[in-house]
Amino acid sequence: MGLTLVQIDRLLTDWQQKASAANQNLLDLYDLPAYQRLNGVGNPPSNVTGTTQQQASTALTAIDRLFEDLELLNQTLDRSRKLRRELPAFFINNDDLRSIEQLLTGQSVQLSNVQTPLSQRDLLSLGQQVQMISLDRLLDRMMVNFTIARDVFSAIELAWTELESKLIATHQSLIELQQLAQELQVSFPQSLITAQTNFTDLQSQIDRDPLGIDRTFTQDLTSLIERTRQELVNLHHQRQQLQSDFAAAPQYLHQLSQTNQESIESYTASQAKIIHDLPVCLPLSAEELTELELWLGRLVTKFEAGLIPPVRVGLTNWLHRVQSDIIAARSALAANRLPLDTRQELRGRLDALTAKALAKGKAEDPILADLAIRSRQVLYTSPTDLNLAISLVKSYEQRLNLASAYYNSN
Repeated sequence: MGLTLVQIDRLLTDWQQKASAANQNLLDLYDLPAYQRLNGVGNPPSNVTGTTQQQASTALTAIDRLFEDLELLNQTLDRSRKLRRELPAFFINNDDLRSIEQLLTGQSVQLSNVQTPLSQRDLLSLGQQVQMISLDRLLDRMMVNFTIARDVFSAIELAWTELESKLIATHQSLIELQQLAQELQVSFPQSLITAQTNFTDLQSQIDRDPLGIDRTFTQDLTSLIERTRQELVNLHHQRQQLQSDFAAAPQYLHQLSQTNQESIESYTASQAKIIHDLPVCLPLSAEELTELELWLGRLVTKFEAGLIPPVRVGLTNWLHRVQSDIIAARSALAANRLPLDTRQELRGRLDALTAKALAKGKAEDPILADLAIRSRQVLYTSPTDLNLAISLVKSYEQRLNLASAYYNSN
């Protein structure tokens, strides 16, 4: 059973997206300075030799085939879109759908005629054969050729733009790496030092055969330098970061211990001095704090033994744990202090309200006086009934506001 119209439309859309991407990527490849320099765009082509000439020739052939295949792809899609536009809105003929389907999925792309060698012909064979492939096969060919061209032109571009600066910087890099290796007590290959004798010869060859130079340079020196540099630099940075983190670790522990102690004191005080129904949080136990201290001690021992990578992982986990515990301890402290803070806030509010009553001449009001006495008695009696204190202070405030409103109206 053939494809439906919906499936064909989806397939057309998919191929259009692929063709657009191919067009854009091929234009980007065309704009590479290395391609334009080798192909002579705007100027005579560069006279490269050796490895560069061999690979550039292959890449230039690949990109020529890419342009040819892209034209075939676009032509086939144009034919498919034309047939799709010509379909009627209703009562679509299945043969018309099959025609579009054949273009999109069948052997619909005609390649250049293939010459058949005489040794492979019989009497009735033709000298040329027509080769037909599908769009998928055509795209596979294009992807292979694009990869070839992209990799070669990118490599040449990189060699031309970076190789000279790499050569200049390499000698200093070798000295720096030797010093760093000595500081970290890491053995450093002596073969890297001998590469300094090659610098003078390499400079004159960069323009004519950058890939030939880059291959030797990368294989014999650059890969080793960069790998060694990365290892040593990473080791150095990790050690510095670990030293910094270990220096900060006791501060985190102290901060956690202090916050936790304040939380314990607040929890104890609120339980002893306040009768309330506010939520509280249990502080960390001494065992939990001891566990963090022992964990840190084990990490310090491993660090002193030179086990940097596993210590980095372990210390990162330890820091996440202690910072999480600090946040939890702060939350617990806030929750455990809330009853005490609420009582203190009520005391301050009662003082302000009684001062206001006195200023307005309402302090002698029997109800207000009684509420003031009862509120102070509750607020300054341990344990304080917090809910009752809230109710009394609120009643005092409401009575004062009512009395003030009556006074102002008269």
